[in-house]
Amino acid sequence: MSLAKINNKSFTANLYLDGRPVVLNQQRLQQVLRDKRITLGEKLEAEVGLTSLRTSSFITLADHEDDDPLVLKFVPQGDYYAVHLVHPGAFDGAQMFIEDKTHNLLASTSAPQHYFSISTYGAPKASLNDIASGPALIELNSEPQDKPLYRQLSDGMSLFLDTDPNVTGHNAFNSKPARLVIKVVK
Repeated sequence: MSLAKINNKSFTANLYLDGRPVVLNQQRLQQVLRDKRITLGEKLEAEVGLTSLRTSSFITLADHEDDDPLVLKFVPQGDYYAVHLVHPGAFDGAQMFIEDKTHNLLASTSAPQHYFSISTYGAPKASLNDIASGPALIELNSEPQDKPLYRQLSDGMSLFLDTDPNVTGHNAFNSKPARLVIKVVK
């Protein structure tokens, strides 16, 4: 059955990895500045990051489990989804996309349209019907190449890439795709 027949309903959801919510780096940096016990160096680094549109646009993980998750709107586009941010400010309505050269997952209001698919146990191309009953483990795949997202730690920040971050070339160090928990909001 083609997903085009069942992927006809938009929905909003939150994503989590290892119990921490997926957020916009802008949110993470603003949260860092609210912490009263940060060093001057950490404060300055967060302030510099907030002035950079690119640094603020990374899709990352919150530093704490109780931080507010990013609200994502999954809009069906045939067999895939365009994923937009529901976030007040400069990134409201921005879409998630994979940066060509770095393979990083970012948010942008001006990038070309990018699509994702959801896969879950038993459904390699899942739709809302496969995940609506409650939290579910998923993999988010960059389309049309069907590349899963991987998590990479860089300078204490989690990045999501659509390529394995193993730079050694040895298959013993290959990473596993990020298994996210999705919670449908509506």
